[in-house]
Amino acid sequence: MRAMMMREPVIVECDVVVVGTGAAGMVAALTAAESGAKVYCLSKMPYAAPSCTTRAFGDMTWSTEDTEDELFRQVVHTGGFLSNQHRVWRFANEACRAPRRLRVLGVQLDEPRPAGEGMPGTVRWSYRGTDSGQELLDVVRAATMPRKVGFLYDHVATEVLLDGDRVCGLTAVCLKARQPVILRAPYVVMATGGGAGIFARTDNPPGTTGDGIAMAYEAGADIVDVELISFGYPQARVADVLERGEELRADLLELGYAHYFLGGMWVDAREGSSVGGLFGAGEVTGGLFGAGRLGGSALADCMISGREAGGGAAGHWRDRLYPPELPEDTLDAACDRIETILRGTTHPVPLQERIREICWRGLGPVKTEASITRALEELEVLSPEIAFCGGASREDIRTAVEVRHMHTVARLVALASLERRETRGCYWRADYPEPDNETQLRNIILRKGGGGPEVTSEPPRMDRLREPAPPRIGAGCFGYIERETPRADQG
Repeated sequence: MRAMMMREPVIVECDVVVVGTGAAGMVAALTAAESGAKVYCLSKMPYAAPSCTTRAFGDMTWSTEDTEDELFRQVVHTGGFLSNQHRVWRFANEACRAPRRLRVLGVQLDEPRPAGEGMPGTVRWSYRGTDSGQELLDVVRAATMPRKVGFLYDHVATEVLLDGDRVCGLTAVCLKARQPVILRAPYVVMATGGGAGIFARTDNPPGTTGDGIAMAYEAGADIVDVELISFGYPQARVADVLERGEELRADLLELGYAHYFLGGMWVDAREGSSVGGLFGAGEVTGGLFGAGRLGGSALADCMISGREAGGGAAGHWRDRLYPPELPEDTLDAACDRIETILRGTTHPVPLQERIREICWRGLGPVKTEASITRALEELEVLSPEIAFCGGASREDIRTAVEVRHMHTVARLVALASLERRETRGCYWRADYPEPDNETQLRNIILRKGGGGPEVTSEPPRMDRLREPAPPRIGAGCFGYIERETPRADQG
């Protein structure tokens, strides 16, 4: 190890690393541990810090075996037909089972509320209060206690380590000790939530800075539809946003807030990414909800995808014959990057605020090609300062890592936004105010190339519903649409 390193890194050996301690991360850790894997679950925040799970209202999608077809239709239509229908079908199949599993763990739930006769709906946990979701997390965490799960709070993840094209671990910084931590593991589950915190206006608690999306991208994973972001916005003013024109109105920029990332890591129906050994769960992933989602579906996704990702990682672990190698040059390079943060000379907080302002003005609910291009240029100007930002305090270290992740995600959002020239669901372009099923019904994929992000697109996977309807357009989370009436020949 390099002699200049401030402190020697701590080496932790395990089978599965889960990044994130919200609902998706907790369920993934529990599921992996139930299979016998040795699991470490880490969070950059202190224990019981506010998160999107703790602050959630508590509604989650509910269904029965008899309504899963209708739930599938609702999710696909609400997402503007951009969803991966293979993933949606899995979601619809599992939506009836997720509440049952929570009850088995001891989570208290109210009675389900169907959206209508013969319809799926929502079920809410029985806890109340600002951070009522902490009670759910405590129940799931208690279930991990008899198993091989270690929790590392105040540990900020910096990057995924690779041996060739496969995962071999993850690096982090222990904020209390200001010391690098190397978690050697063949499988990593990203469950870090979304990136609404890259915007100056957001209803998310601190910490939702797109960390998992950035780390997955840097590891070579495909990122899908990251431009699709749900914004809370006065519904009566959406039409004003979509008035055709290149000039942005200042009064519209003073409204709304970033709420939820609909795009993120590309994963398959079992939550595996395009990088061997890297999984995703919850909001960090993309492809399930398309351009808009039903209210309550995010929590259900955390329960369903968390179980799939944790089970998938543990299943692969059981079948693996040899542990991964951790190349010495890979470890040294990762530690060098951590040392740059610990020795950083540029204060990260002003940079974080500048990124948030740039993103809100150029990439928020009110955007045009001109505003997106300007945002990209302004983000590029920040690159030299970001390279040397850091500090010695816990807050400076965490913020410096966040700034790097935010900068990466913001650039990805901008590049993808330039490619989507239409308005669909929660994605609005003032210069392209109409949906375009002819040329824009496609998933936008970004992956890391030798010269920076490479942008491609492909048609969405439509296994069951193959005739796209006119997409819904609106703000925030959507309600259920009218139930489809079966034709006479369908009974």
